[in-house]
Formats: sequence, C-alpha cells, structure tokens
Amino acid sequence: MENDIQQLVLAYFNMQGIKCKEAEENVWVAQIPEKDQKFYNCGETLRFTFNREKAELYRDIEMISEGSFLFRKIVEKLGSTPKVSRVFFGHQPTVPEDSGLKSLAEKMHYKTTVAFNFKVSIDCDQKNDKLYSVVEDGKDASLKVENKLFTLDLNDFSEEPDPRIKLDEPGPEVLKKYLIACQELEKSIQDEVDKYRKIGIEKCREDMKVFDDYLNEQKAELLQKKENVSFHLYFFQKEEEIDKLINNLEEERKRKLSELEDKYKVKVNISLINALLLCVPESGTSKTSGSAAKVVKLK
Repeated sequence: MENDIQQLVLAYFNMQGIKCKEAEENVWVAQIPEKDQKFYNCGETLRFTFNREKAELYRDIEMISEGSFLFRKIVEKLGSTPKVSRVFFGHQPTVPEDSGLKSLAEKMHYKTTVAFNFKVSIDCDQKNDKLYSVVEDGKDASLKVENKLFTLDLNDFSEEPDPRIKLDEPGPEVLKKYLIACQELEKSIQDEVDKYRKIGIEKCREDMKVFDDYLNEQKAELLQKKENVSFHLYFFQKEEEIDKLINNLEEERKRKLSELEDKYKVKVNISLINALLLCVPESGTSKTSGSAAKVVKLK
C-alpha cells in the first residue's frame, strides 16, 4: 500500500507542476509555490516521507499514509476534479515464429481497456476512507475490484499514440464500463457496509436503552405523584399537568431516537479519483502456408 500511495502522491505533485526530489532514502522534498502553501500547511519547502520508521527519526517530516491528513486532502482534491487520461503502450505486439501465424502490420490497431481509481467514504459515527480500483481484464473484458489503487509504469506508456497504428475512439463504451465498475464496487463493499450498519444499530440500541431507563425513572416518579393526588379540583389540575409531563417524555423519546438513528446511520459515498484508458497495440494475423511465419513489425 505504501508504494501505491507514493505513486499517487508523486503523480499528483507532477500534475500540479510541483517539483520534488528524493533528498535521501525515503525522504522527499517538494518546492511549494506560495499559492499552494496554505493547502499543504507549510512554507516554501515540504519535507515528507511514506515510511513510518523514517518519520519517527525526524520531527520536521510530514508522514503521508492512508490515514494521514495531507493524504486525505490530496485524495479529496483528486476526487473533486476527476481526470480521464489515455495512455499508449510503447511496445509493439509480436507473434511467435512457430505459431503458424503471421502478423499483418496493416491490420495493427490499439485495443483499449480501462482502469478506474475510486475513493470510498463510509460515514457512521466515525469516518472511514478507503481506496479501490476496478480494472478491466484484457483477456475476457471482465471488471475486477482490487483493494488498492491502480498504478502503471509510465516508462512503458506515453501520452502520444504511434500515428501508424489505427486508433478507434472508445465512445460510449467507456461510460458503460464506468457504470458497471460502480456496480461491481458497490457489490464488493456491501458486506463491509452491512457490518457497519449492524454495529450502528447495536450502538443505537445501547444508547437508547440508557435513555429509556432515565425516561422510565422520570415516568415512574410522575405516576407516583399522580396516585397521591385527591379528588379536589386543585388536584385534578395537578393530574392534567402530570399527564402533560408524561406525554412530553414520550415526545422526548421520539426526538432522541431520531437523533441516535441519524448519528449511527451509515452513509456511503463513492467518488472517482481518475480513469485511465490503456491503449495496447494489437495486430491482425493470418495463417501461414508452408514455411515458418515471419513476424511483421512497424519500424
């Protein structure tokens, strides 16, 4: 997880145009522009690490981890402005010479798969933020949920396609896959959401029992007073006052129950951090006749 967080944070700095370098092993230094210093709560220089052991050695280093304040701010910032990026794999496909197939360079095209990074916030009486990815399997086009962020080696990809390779626009298929990804993510976290709901219901019952015990004591005292009154007009008026106080206790119970149910209600928010369109070259093939196949590649 530490590696995933490091890649995400460094990619975020790069996206914001903030220069940072590794000053020593596991210790990074970023030059923060004046306009961003309030966001990072620092001066011109931000020293940070993703390694807890290293953070314990220095008092002036910001520890960035899944639960850290700065990391949550960065993820919230990314979630508020989701990005869609299309990257192109730089290596061309080859066909084994003993496969009986030959590659047709003129049939080469980009095949697009998708990967989505999400932040899931589960709110009850406390807030729990988790990071997930939903990645398309290039073989069967299924979408699989992973309990970590999806990252890729940027050395293998570029932002510009090879102009000689056919590129089809993905169109509405990406939106369809995004909606399916959301459904798969919701299904994968359902058990965890149910767990928090059960905990919330139990906590609500416990708090309500304490409050009910208090109300029952108050009600018992009022009923005892009511039994002690005589039939004089003054005491009839007193009975009416006691009945009104008992009714007020019931209203107070309803108000408290509503308050506790709202406090322990589980709220789930799924936000997209970014979407990646991964374009990988594929070539059409045909069967060879007789001699071994010759692999045709673009130069």
